[in-house]
Amino acid sequence: MRYHGLDALRAFAMMMGVVLHASMFYVEGIGQSLGYELTGRLLIPTSDFLGLLFFFIHIWRMPLFFLLAGFFARLVVQKRDFSGLLKNRLVRIVLPLIGGVLVYNLAFKFGGLNELHHMWFLRDLVLMYLLLAVMKYLSRLTPSILAKIDLIFSSSGRLWLLMIVLLPATTIGRPGFFNWINTNLEQGPGPFFLLGFLFVLIGWFMHRNTHILDSLSTVWRKHALIGFISYGALVVIMTAVLSGKLDEESAGGLWILGMLIQPIVTFLLVTAFIGGTQAIFQRSSKVVSYFVDSSYWVYLLHLWVVFGIGGEIIKAANPNPLVGAGVNIVATTLICMATYHLLVRYTPIGWTLHGKKGPFSRLFKPFSKKDASAENGTLDR
Repeated sequence: MRYHGLDALRAFAMMMGVVLHASMFYVEGIGQSLGYELTGRLLIPTSDFLGLLFFFIHIWRMPLFFLLAGFFARLVVQKRDFSGLLKNRLVRIVLPLIGGVLVYNLAFKFGGLNELHHMWFLRDLVLMYLLLAVMKYLSRLTPSILAKIDLIFSSSGRLWLLMIVLLPATTIGRPGFFNWINTNLEQGPGPFFLLGFLFVLIGWFMHRNTHILDSLSTVWRKHALIGFISYGALVVIMTAVLSGKLDEESAGGLWILGMLIQPIVTFLLVTAFIGGTQAIFQRSSKVVSYFVDSSYWVYLLHLWVVFGIGGEIIKAANPNPLVGAGVNIVATTLICMATYHLLVRYTPIGWTLHGKKGPFSRLFKPFSKKDASAENGTLDR
């Protein structure tokens, strides 16, 4: 079965990386240091709206991505077993990770070879797939546990039981309201790895119980509404806690309240996106398929383009934040899409990222015919 909605959603989440990083230049507490590092300017204008947009994308994007990674990982395992999954991810993830690190750090001069930059999640995914293989083996010893977990995914209402594990995992992975990650290859994953892997497991069990997608497609509007309202409350709490104006006792109390609300916001928005796309995208579309195919390349390349354009915009004009971010988003997207179509889609680079496309695809066969026929998409399919 083809999951058109989840395909589009995964691509959307990756594309949001462009919006996220273009907005960073104008977010209070982030933009000034980033802008100074790239341009030498001390006074960088900020925007409350872009700050809200930045944190909104941040709160759901990576958890959603890891959930979809777990969902499509099980789909591949069903068709090829775990050896097929690891073989697929070697090509789809490990090779792009190695190539991306070399290009960013040697060609683009972004740092040392131990720096992963925005590709940290690829390193984390590799480790998570290995953990899945171990857990898959251990589950054979206690198969009754799987049946009990499946009960949680029997309805959208029972999914709220996931809060039992999401609450502590969020506190560990996002103690300051932002992902506690580690982009240094030598030091290993950061604490957010725990929360990310938990969402991978949630995605895995959603694929074991695909009827939950239909259930979520009926409640997505309600989840979205409550999620937006909860997000507003979280922003107020986070702003107060991080302002430094409260006494220690008041800040501590609000922090605890924020840690309770944060996983609820993430859960509501993630499930709203999943249910909404399942309800809307019922059929395939050439435009959406092209968007899905290109998204991986756009994400890999975009950071260099966003930082380059963002720095030049600030140096040349230092415009209104909405104008600067908007120009950066549009220009970066166009450049990434153009390079994808001209240099990637019909070349071995594209075939590595998303499978074979075009009349010359037979020249590149990373998988056997049997494997290729089972291929169901790009990075996490």
